Amino acid sequence: MEKSKRRTFAWLAGVVLVVLAIVLGLHFFTAQHKGKPAPTGEPVAVVPVALQDVPVYIDALGTVTPTRSVTVVSQVDGILSSVEFKEGQHVSKGQVIARIDDRALKAQLAVAKGTLAHDQAVLSNAQRDLARYRDLVKAGSTSQQTLDTQAALVQEQQGTVAADQGNVQNLDVQLSYCTITSPVDGVVGLRLVDPGNYVTTTSTTGIVVITQMNPATVVFAVPEDDLGSIDQAMARGSVTVLAYDRNKKTLLATGSLLALDNQVDTSTGTIKVKAQFDDAGDALFPNQFVNARLKADTLSQVAVVPTRAIQHGSKGDFVFVVNGDKAALRNVKTGPSMGDVSAILDNGVKPGEQVVTEGADKLDDGSPVKVVAQ
Repeated sequence: MEKSKRRTFAWLAGVVLVVLAIVLGLHFFTAQHKGKPAPTGEPVAVVPVALQDVPVYIDALGTVTPTRSVTVVSQVDGILSSVEFKEGQHVSKGQVIARIDDRALKAQLAVAKGTLAHDQAVLSNAQRDLARYRDLVKAGSTSQQTLDTQAALVQEQQGTVAADQGNVQNLDVQLSYCTITSPVDGVVGLRLVDPGNYVTTTSTTGIVVITQMNPATVVFAVPEDDLGSIDQAMARGSVTVLAYDRNKKTLLATGSLLALDNQVDTSTGTIKVKAQFDDAGDALFPNQFVNARLKADTLSQVAVVPTRAIQHGSKGDFVFVVNGDKAALRNVKTGPSMGDVSAILDNGVKPGEQVVTEGADKLDDGSPVKVVAQ
């Protein structure tokens, strides 16, 4: 009897210990996980797919070329007496920029004018004699031979006077060359010859180089494969060309396509293109390197997504689209970019669908997601 009571007590004590252990375990587990939310999907940021017009550009590295670059050389030999410009100065067409010592030419011109006046007087006298001989021939007082000789003398003197007049005109022109004027509107460069030096017409160095800055032109080369799209763009009207700085961040000037070269460079497979910028001001400098963007076409109302939403894989580009609480992988064909968005050329996404812009690196097709505010 006593042993039976002991076994019953031991059994009850064991049951109590087991129940107590279970209760303590549940209490500990609850305490450990108290305040923690249930597991959720990967947090992502999304942006809806939109429709908009996207321009198609052909990009190339170009060089700014001046409309005209003129090396000013002297057209007469002589001492450079003065330079009437400051280096880097804007000058107008016809503005005096230098002078050559003209004293010798002025003296030669004076002699030539004196010779002309003398020969004109001789001609006038010969013409009066000719008129008298004609009257005498009619009266029978002189021979026809004398009249003919006098007529020939008059013609000879007329030739002499004509030569004198030409000599005077030539010296007038030579004298005008002593005052050197700018042939174009532009900017003068650094002075190449100092006043006091003897300059000649055979010099190839010149006195200064004047560059016409406006309108500026940019020459760049595009692949021959783009010729078709460029021709189509030209057929539609004026073709816009943008000039950006070396970093492709700052727009320097906006112009238009001026001309295509007449042949493809077989060594590079490219063709040269020239664009003109009428209102570039000082933004484009001769021989400056710029990034040229030729607007070949405009895609009308195509689906666009943020460029950062596009992922790149071994099978091509793709995006993640959020459907409910899961992400779906969509393969897409990307097109040209404009700003922070890129065009989607196929039906990989539809307007209004939500594409993942942040958190995509942790996703797979079908991964649970939780959309968070950006």
